Amino acid sequence: MEKRSDEELTRAAQAGDISAFNDLVRRCRAGIMSELTGLMGNVHDAEDVAQEAFLRGFLKLSTLRAPYNFGGWVRQIARNIARNRLSRDPRFVVLDEQRAIDEYSESVDLDGYDADSQAELALLALSRLSSKLRETARLTYLSSYSQKQVARRLRIPLGTVKRRLWEGRAKMKKEVLNMSRTGRVAKPVTIVPDIRIEELPKERMEISTTGPGLYFGTVLKEGHQEVCRFFDYPGGVLTQTVQTQVVRKVNILGRKCYEVLIEHSDCEPPIPNILDYFNIAAQGFDWVMRVTADEIYPQTRFMKEGEELFPSSYSCGENEEYSARMVDLTVGDKRYGRCLAVLWGWQNDGTPAESFYISDGRQVLHRRYVGPEAPESQNYQYANLKEEERKTFRGKEYRLWYDTVLME
Repeated sequence: MEKRSDEELTRAAQAGDISAFNDLVRRCRAGIMSELTGLMGNVHDAEDVAQEAFLRGFLKLSTLRAPYNFGGWVRQIARNIARNRLSRDPRFVVLDEQRAIDEYSESVDLDGYDADSQAELALLALSRLSSKLRETARLTYLSSYSQKQVARRLRIPLGTVKRRLWEGRAKMKKEVLNMSRTGRVAKPVTIVPDIRIEELPKERMEISTTGPGLYFGTVLKEGHQEVCRFFDYPGGVLTQTVQTQVVRKVNILGRKCYEVLIEHSDCEPPIPNILDYFNIAAQGFDWVMRVTADEIYPQTRFMKEGEELFPSSYSCGENEEYSARMVDLTVGDKRYGRCLAVLWGWQNDGTPAESFYISDGRQVLHRRYVGPEAPESQNYQYANLKEEERKTFRGKEYRLWYDTVLME
């Protein structure tokens, strides 16, 4: 087979070919390690810098405008990381550079280290961090927020952000080395399952929903429980787990409502528990009230009648409220088969949602997109989502922001 150029490999990697990225890493790794070992003074710090440089290179690959120069580009990333570290911790340079390189080669099996996709292993390692370390690293490395922005978003001091990043990098390095030596392990639940959607353009379906679908309270029946997980892009890393439980029927403002308890976990910063109240009306599921737990006192919001109304049925086609089509859906190892995919909310703030319903009316997957006209938000960066799945609707390109997957 003809050997591909760096430019061909880079373009393939930018299109999602992990093996192409691995080939690029193999080509430039030895030279970068040689320079870093001279800069850092020992192979262990050099390996740490190289690992972070390749991780950053993988995550920011879409920003490389000169695909023929991948090696020089990632080398400059490595130099900048090394210089930043040395500026905080000056040290003497080892004179016998070749001896240090030989020491590195003996301590790490380079062939084995690259074989299982270094970039994917790094993402797996990030996903296994604790919620605090994971979210801090995800926002910094995957979403490209500055450390000051991360501090404001998580409501923590800047020094805490830096400490978490240092601790997270150390744990990621250890995890990646361990996985690369022992062989790839099964993906944990903290990475979004593989979602496969096959269009069924000639088929038609009409479903009657069993609940509003908000936070996957999709079956309004006393005692019903569901668990779902949110995976944010880029990266598809877990950001929260939500359990909903239909507790009881109560009377709110003269309307018979279902009380739904919503509990959050695996999230940083922590999200308080919520009580939602829904009434089943002739027009659909009417959201009546929300009570949010607070450290000092509960916060209660009453909705006007009909203000938040969720349809009780959907059918294939398009109208002013939604657009629905038939698909064949598989999420991870769960094949749902024929589903109705309902796109809605594009009329509001440029962040439409797509809900997937199985034939009995239960929602099993919820996808949220961001459009070019969406207002700025600390929760997403439109330009940063361009390498993820896209959806074009009515002439506008929407980029996938997060997936919510029904787990049980």
